[in-house]
Amino acid sequence: MAERGLVIGARIASGTMAAGVAALTILVVGLVPFPATQATPRSLTIEPALADQVRVCPGSAVRLGDEFGGAADTAFALGTPAISADVVEGELERLRLTSADAAADASRAPEVLRVPATDGAVVGGAQLQDVDAPDFRGLTAAACTEPSGSIWLVGGATTVGRSTLLLLSNPTSVPSQVSLEIFGEEGSVSAPGMTGIDVPAGGQVVLSLAGFAPGVASPVVHVMARGGRVTAELQLAIVRGLDSVGVELVGAGSEPSAALVVPGVRIADSIGTSRASALSDWQDVLPSVRLAVPGDADGTVTVRVVPEGADAEGTTFVVQVKAGTVSDIPLDAGDQEGEHTHGLEDGFYTVFVDADVPVVAGVRTSTAVDVGEEAAAEPDALLDAPPSDLAWFGAAPLLTGAALVVVPQGPAPMMSFVNPTADDAEIELASRAGGVDPVLVTVPAGAATTLAVDAGSYLVSGSEGLAISVSYADAGMLAAFVISPARPLAGPIVVHPD
Repeated sequence: MAERGLVIGARIASGTMAAGVAALTILVVGLVPFPATQATPRSLTIEPALADQVRVCPGSAVRLGDEFGGAADTAFALGTPAISADVVEGELERLRLTSADAAADASRAPEVLRVPATDGAVVGGAQLQDVDAPDFRGLTAAACTEPSGSIWLVGGATTVGRSTLLLLSNPTSVPSQVSLEIFGEEGSVSAPGMTGIDVPAGGQVVLSLAGFAPGVASPVVHVMARGGRVTAELQLAIVRGLDSVGVELVGAGSEPSAALVVPGVRIADSIGTSRASALSDWQDVLPSVRLAVPGDADGTVTVRVVPEGADAEGTTFVVQVKAGTVSDIPLDAGDQEGEHTHGLEDGFYTVFVDADVPVVAGVRTSTAVDVGEEAAAEPDALLDAPPSDLAWFGAAPLLTGAALVVVPQGPAPMMSFVNPTADDAEIELASRAGGVDPVLVTVPAGAATTLAVDAGSYLVSGSEGLAISVSYADAGMLAAFVISPARPLAGPIVVHPD
């Protein structure tokens, strides 16, 4: 029995030791790191060849139908614009679109600026036209812009006496299929023909906005292109009674965003426009901001109108905008008390738009020769409307690098720089004419600086994060355009094969 007990005890002890060794082995395996092996996926980095840079200038002002009311579906060119262009570090090719609705004369067709692929090339162009034809009188200006697949246009009207045309240009070698979204004060517009609009390769198509959205006081148009990319502008002409009193080209603005900057808003004749607003059908001569919420949620929008100069006064106001609708608000709405009066003095202003949802925005101002206090008191006694014009100032995309700003010859050109950042910006404005020293400009944080400039082209360095516009003004004349950054030409692509 004693021997049997010793055997059983030995077995128990050996089992306990084996269990302990096993536990220790598991612990060591869990704590001691072992070399790891991992398969590295194959990848290939491709550097695409640089693409050509392309800009399109919209060309002559146009009308649908002749001056006698015939050929209503035919586009006719009105005069010839002066187009200026320049390039840094590249060879500039200047061509014309070969198929334009209104261009019986090739010199009136939209002009294409092309720079063959060149590293470091910067290209710029702009056009100016003093339009003087039956039912069309005013100064128009436009930047030559880069084709895109998505363009937002804020401006125009299709009410009585206001004609708005949509100009679509396709500089590519591929036909384009264009679709439209149109928003107005009553909401989104639905009409036949807003999709599948053919814009031929190398061609321009002119369409009446009233054909899609008649009687809309505050349109906003979103142009979407498939196939070849396009450029787009709205051309607005105003006739009050029998008097033609304004023409404007509305260019592309910023994509919908919760923060927008409208630079260089120029109020050139506050007294004249205030008195003219008492005339019949002149209520829209006062400055206003157009706001649209293209999404599905209502928006609360704060508008800050910030003047240049310590003595000038601005204003701030908050607007509620319903989803899918457009609102026009007097630019001095924050100072409005009782009956509306024009409270912003002549000068330059920056309009900052901040919202809790993505919005688009633009600002309209006008000029009108002062009719005098007596005539304003008895507007029915006026035989002729005062000379007048308007301009639409778009929300400017912030620049991503140096900009080449081309200023065509025109009345009193001014260049405005806006710095929405928290730090002062130091920029260099260098004339490309030569023989003139560069100008160093400080643009304070959250503020703007405007300079008088001569016609010509200017290379602006240190402009990252800034917004730039150019404007013109004279008695009964007003026009403006904004500068947009170039899209990246090409970047490395990483390919992971299967």
